[in-house]
Amino acid sequence: MYDLLNPESLSENYVRQLRQTIDAYLPQHVFVGEVLQNALDAVREAPSGKHKIDVSIDFDSSEVSIRDDAQGFPNEPRLLFLGGGRKDGKKLAGQVGVGLKVVLFSSERFTIRSRTADGSFRFTVDNACDFDKAPDDRPTFAMPRLFEQDHSPLETLGTEVRYRFRGESKVLQNYFQEVQEEALPRGLRSDFVQTLTNAVQSGKFPNRFAALLACDLKRFSYLGMTGVPDSLKDTAVTVTVRCRDPFTVLGDELGELFDGETEFTFSSPVGYLEMTESTSWARPPKPALYGQNLGAGGVDLPKVQNGFNVTEYRTAAELELLLTNARGKLPEEIETFKRNLFPRVNFVRLTVARIPHFERYLPGGSQRVFSANGVVTRHSPDLTKGRNQQYVRCFDMVVDVDAELNYGKTHLKNMRLVGLLKSFVNEAYRSTIQNAASRFVGKTDPFEEEERSVSFWSRVDLLRPELSLRKVPQDENDVIALFFELTGMGKFPEFRWYGLSQRDRYDARAVIQRAGESAEILDSPTEAALRVVEFKIRAGSITQDFDREDKVPRDIHLLVAYEEGESRSPQFQFLDIDDSDTAMRAPERIFPHVKRVLKDTQTGYEVQVLLLRDCLEEFFPPPPPPTAPEDAVDD
Repeated sequence: MYDLLNPESLSENYVRQLRQTIDAYLPQHVFVGEVLQNALDAVREAPSGKHKIDVSIDFDSSEVSIRDDAQGFPNEPRLLFLGGGRKDGKKLAGQVGVGLKVVLFSSERFTIRSRTADGSFRFTVDNACDFDKAPDDRPTFAMPRLFEQDHSPLETLGTEVRYRFRGESKVLQNYFQEVQEEALPRGLRSDFVQTLTNAVQSGKFPNRFAALLACDLKRFSYLGMTGVPDSLKDTAVTVTVRCRDPFTVLGDELGELFDGETEFTFSSPVGYLEMTESTSWARPPKPALYGQNLGAGGVDLPKVQNGFNVTEYRTAAELELLLTNARGKLPEEIETFKRNLFPRVNFVRLTVARIPHFERYLPGGSQRVFSANGVVTRHSPDLTKGRNQQYVRCFDMVVDVDAELNYGKTHLKNMRLVGLLKSFVNEAYRSTIQNAASRFVGKTDPFEEEERSVSFWSRVDLLRPELSLRKVPQDENDVIALFFELTGMGKFPEFRWYGLSQRDRYDARAVIQRAGESAEILDSPTEAALRVVEFKIRAGSITQDFDREDKVPRDIHLLVAYEEGESRSPQFQFLDIDDSDTAMRAPERIFPHVKRVLKDTQTGYEVQVLLLRDCLEEFFPPPPPPTAPEDAVDD
């Protein structure tokens, strides 16, 4: 018999949809971003005045709590169902209302407490992170029609959300690995460490880890709103961190930034981190702030030895200034921009400076970002126009537009608007920005900064005496060299290579014998058998190329990387090859030594991934431990 009101198939579809939704969110959003965004949205809708949001992060228990003093979460249990609530018609960070559910179903224990003008309640869910286990092992989640009264209510109106991740959960570790990769690419030798030190010495933060966390939240989370609404200008966000052994929990480099402290508190206002803030922590001589207009073609910006220039554009007339070249000409698309783009632009904020200044004062250096009513997206405009590409990293740019975000709040829904924005930034770079940057910083060698930071002897040892490559790969060329050295040792007999190229869109072409193919494909190949191969240090970094549309997943047959790394886009996720559609539908098409795939969750296309680090473990396993002789006598 079937229950027409509760068919089992729909229950499994809901579980599958919930898993796909969670996978669409970045670790940072699950860790703290989504609940913080809910608190910020609640304050925006509360009566005007000073408000506060308290964040507590306990690494020892893997627990986070976020408390606001707004009007309180309503007593409506349906809001905890996926799709159970929306924020349509409101210019808030969250529009669909799914972020809280993502956190709930990622948690081992989730508690929400609320006090409203109508009363107070408390609700706790245990083991919600087991939602996608087999039906017989899946916990049941009883949901009341109304939440029960809280007999120890919050002292004031507002909401407190407390959630704990299971011990084996990688949410916290994945988030801080991402922080380290973005803000400290060279570890404690990164230039940005000096700004963290400046922040502590100025009295702004209690230690360098607090400064790092605040800078990351203000640059890459909802706390970093590019345009702060009046309702949040008087809101202070206070963060308390506890960790008894940061070296064990976060590793040596991040642990060092705790500066010996195990519990500390700091505050930060809402707002996107820009050089105007981070340079204020430094001691003289520090870069001076200028506000010089660029002029037609960018010719009015003078050369400055130690400074940065910040300008802002809001009106249509001001936006045209960015597109006016030295001859006073505007691009052919100007009428399209004026009709379809300018009415949607809230502002453009442009900062021009030297590359070392950006790398010292901003986590990850300069960026070009689009934001939707203050919320930073993951769009990254690909700058292809302009003759002087070496100046791309000499400017930081925010373009804020009135638009809606997608499900994971990482991209704009309106892709036509995205195309116009990318075209606008390219035209602005070609018309004014490249010239303004070249005048402001002087001549720039496009390879100078990279060459200054390259080191070889101090790299981590690979510890593989079988190989001539002595160091762990730190460059794409290292990955290529390692692959071909292993090929020379006979480890990849299934490959025949037909060339590599720096000028082509993709790295290489090869004929590869797959599981379901005979050796004849290697002995008598055809051009149709050529496969596109891409090389990366970390496989996850290719998602940035996908986001910028530099590369297309469907074009790539095989991705070769030293290690997996993290996907920087919620649209792409790593899966075991056994769990992939490829293994299910066409196992004969799996390439040799492939154990993982990178899946485009929107199109369903899967890029097979070959990880050399895993191959080294397979090819050169450690020797077994020595065994005692059979006639050995125990003492």
